[in-house]
Amino acid sequence: MKIALICLALVFSSPSNSFAAGPKTPSCGIYKVKTNEVIVGVKFPKGKYQINAFGISCKKVMGSKGLFSKFLKLEAEEPLPKSWQYLENAIGAPKFSSGPGVGFRVQLIVPTP
Repeated sequence: MKIALICLALVFSSPSNSFAAGPKTPSCGIYKVKTNEVIVGVKFPKGKYQINAFGISCKKVMGSKGLFSKFLKLEAEEPLPKSWQYLENAIGAPKFSSGPGVGFRVQLIVPTP
């Protein structure tokens, strides 16, 4: 019994168990993409996406007038608005950023057939 508790303590306290690629802030909410879309050449299939913002308010990212909605309305190869970029080499879900520590993450959580 003591060995099992020690093993559990080591597993949960180990720095290698951290999930660095995951969001560090609470979710802004769920955004439903109703049709297959492409943003700067990256496919975003229809479904429900969890949005996490960092260094920017959720209000600026979410809703019909939010940044993600604006990005979805761009033509497939049309560039993002000035200062915004798609972080092609980001680990985990797709991320958009307008500078160090400012941006948002969109993760498909429920694909729609």
